[in-house]
Amino acid sequence: MQSIVSREFFDAVFEQAQPMYMARPDGTVIYANSGYRERFRPATAQRIDDKILPSLAVEHLDIVRNIAETKETQTRQLSLRSGKEMEYFLSRHFPIFDDDGHLIAICGSFINSTRQVNAEAKLKQEKRRFLDITRAASDWIWETDAEGRLIFVSDRVVQAVGLPPLLLKGKKLSELGIFKPENDGGNKAEAAVEKHIPFRAVPLEIQDTSGNFKIFNISGVPVFNEIGRFTGYRGTSDDITARLLAEDEAMTSKAELERAVTQITKKNIELEVTAKKALESARAKNTFLANMSHELRTPLNAIIGFAEVIGLETFGPISDKYREYVGDILNSGKHLLSLIEDILDIARIESDKIPIEITRMPLKTLVADACVLVQNHVREKKLELIGARIDEEVYLAVDPTRCLQILVNILGNAVKFTPRDGSVGIEYDIIDDTFIDITVWDTGPGIAEEDQEKIFEAFKQAHEGVYSRGTDGVGLGLTLSLKLAKLMGGNITVQSSLSTGSRFKIRLPLAH
Repeated sequence: MQSIVSREFFDAVFEQAQPMYMARPDGTVIYANSGYRERFRPATAQRIDDKILPSLAVEHLDIVRNIAETKETQTRQLSLRSGKEMEYFLSRHFPIFDDDGHLIAICGSFINSTRQVNAEAKLKQEKRRFLDITRAASDWIWETDAEGRLIFVSDRVVQAVGLPPLLLKGKKLSELGIFKPENDGGNKAEAAVEKHIPFRAVPLEIQDTSGNFKIFNISGVPVFNEIGRFTGYRGTSDDITARLLAEDEAMTSKAELERAVTQITKKNIELEVTAKKALESARAKNTFLANMSHELRTPLNAIIGFAEVIGLETFGPISDKYREYVGDILNSGKHLLSLIEDILDIARIESDKIPIEITRMPLKTLVADACVLVQNHVREKKLELIGARIDEEVYLAVDPTRCLQILVNILGNAVKFTPRDGSVGIEYDIIDDTFIDITVWDTGPGIAEEDQEKIFEAFKQAHEGVYSRGTDGVGLGLTLSLKLAKLMGGNITVQSSLSTGSRFKIRLPLAH
């Protein structure tokens, strides 16, 4: 080669070409221009004729060895990272033979195809984006020729009509189903096709292979070639069957809702009338209770007062029999007055008219006062009262009068229903520095489980066990106590059995 042209001439020509190399079949580099050396920069190099030539890149060396075996030209698309970007080269590697047909070298040339590859990738991306948007915006797409016959239908048409695209080609859209006519009897889609103008959302009813009817909104635009000649239509189809069914259901639901609103309005009017009557009844009840409070307590106080005067023998001595009768009158009057006060208290609570004044009150004072009020009954029945004395400084946030009323009711019940020579006790436990649980227990016969909720209802007592009708009272003490406890932010619960007695737990808030 050097006998024909000089090496300098060879270098001058090929330095202007695209990156290229020439190597022996074993991969030894014979020649590599600057474009190859700059682009592929192999890690090792070799000296030939006082010039340092690079070794072939690994992937190129593999190609050379393969051509040395096959003696065939190879074309490869290669990529090369240049900084942060990727370059692409279309490479052609071919064998060179001498006059005797012996392989003497392999040459490779590289054409930069980065712009073309990027353009093709961008085109694919845009095509993919167009298809994705088309799939998202419609159920299937279609295309016709100038005569309106289908030349393309997307695969999703199978889900719509149950037929593959191949069987639909050559048909017109009007052959797939029936276009919904306009009010004047015309067809907006067919009229648009005749004028070669776009049409949008024209309903087309199609019966699929299963016999079910579906309704599609068909939209299309005309297509023209480079010289402006009409070549057909392209368009989309949206299944609106579910939407129309939903609209029908919505219309039906709307009609039912309107009927329901009418009925509710009628009921509201009836409720307003009932509420007015209830309000009038409540006012009448409050008026009645106020009058009864005065009318009943006035004569009862007189009866109690006169019975006390007679019992004191202020105006002369009385016989033992009369003294016994006077005692019965006095006790009955006080009992009746207590019942009236309980009924009035419950009525006030239900009417939100009972006053509650929360103050800071020591627990030991409340318990001591309650024990004093039941002490006579404790002595009469020879009961043992345990835990009545409290030394710890514990303060409650309660209404003192109402809290004492609760304690007396619960403690009084325990004393009343505990058999002679039994025991009654008081315990307390502080809960999370927020509440205190005051437990009043007794050794009475107890309450059956099915009656434990019943005893807190007004005018109801358990028919068996200790809370039977054989005892005094009409069943208001526990009802009133529970309502008062809740008004003060507390509660009352009971644990009992017919063999172990009862434990009433009064939960009340602590003062801070």
